[in-house]
Amino acid sequence: MECSRCLSNQTIQSLSLDTNNICQFCKIHDEMDKEYPLNDNSEKKLFEISKKIKKKGSKSKYDCVVGVSGGRDSTFLLYYIKKILNLRPLAVHYDNGFDSDISVSNILNICQKLDVDLETNVADWQTFKKITRSFFKAGVSDPDTPTDVGIFKTMYQTAYREKIKYVFNGHSFRTEGIEPLDWTYMDGKYIKEIYKKYGDGDLTKFDNFYISDIIKYKIISGIKTILPLNYINYSYDIVEKILKDEVNWNYYGGHHHESLLTKFVVSSYLPKKFNIDRRLTSYSAMVRSNIISKDDAKKILQEKPISEKDENNLKEYILDKLDLSQKEFENIMKMKNKNFRNFKTYYNIFKYFKIPVKTLYKLNFIPKLLYLRYFG
Repeated sequence: MECSRCLSNQTIQSLSLDTNNICQFCKIHDEMDKEYPLNDNSEKKLFEISKKIKKKGSKSKYDCVVGVSGGRDSTFLLYYIKKILNLRPLAVHYDNGFDSDISVSNILNICQKLDVDLETNVADWQTFKKITRSFFKAGVSDPDTPTDVGIFKTMYQTAYREKIKYVFNGHSFRTEGIEPLDWTYMDGKYIKEIYKKYGDGDLTKFDNFYISDIIKYKIISGIKTILPLNYINYSYDIVEKILKDEVNWNYYGGHHHESLLTKFVVSSYLPKKFNIDRRLTSYSAMVRSNIISKDDAKKILQEKPISEKDENNLKEYILDKLDLSQKEFENIMKMKNKNFRNFKTYYNIFKYFKIPVKTLYKLNFIPKLLYLRYFG
């Protein structure tokens, strides 16, 4: 069973095909395409948005917050915001203890080259280690969710403190696609429940994100999320050349490999335990966007994301860093697979607030993609 248009297949538990064998992710893509059409006016809209941002933050040192990881997308996002839009960004990084040397170098290089201030939030290592370990012990498919939540909280917390009303995100639906909820789910209550059951439950030193934070940052403070890469033609080859030539950026070997934890999750843990290849979502997006042919994308997916030697070394590093024994990890790999549906989360509450959430995305307080991902 496979979508006739993209690469989505039966490895996605929630896959739904219509009578033409078109999947729900293609339909979400088309909805996003209506929201962010690429034409002569698309980039002009982005410049109009930037004018409003400049005016709003004219009396402040910074007029926006940009999350940076050292990866291609976030690095180019910062470059574009500073060099092309001429905004005054504050770069923010969440250090979870798993940054690769290349990613750290990339972050420092671009901030220095562009004269952008950088603020790094270093996670409390003992707490973060135990939370991440609890996700592995829970047998769920998204052990990097605590990192995503930490990044999210850091950006909005910083914007709130600095009285900045705009947070920039480097996601592009045309190149990264739509991750199935059953694969990755981000929810503060989800983290709390897993850590209560498989950790020690003390989250006081973790940057968790609850519904109260959504109300505080998005509704009361009015902090808005902007996704500039949806407004522009985004070519990996062109972007990488610009970054290498102008800010001494270096590639780290694969999508999301700038984080050693995520590299292990997407390249080894998910394929072997869950038969999940997260590259499927990004290449499906690029197929829909006519960036790559379906046949060429399939050939790439047949290739191993990392070598066996690299995988073994990475596994040894991750287990040692998380204080997980080889035996414990073997048991994790054998246990029943789970995801967010096996735990208490905000998901059931969200379903009852479809109309208010739709209103929030209409008012540009939350990204449309987030709305579509949860509600279809």
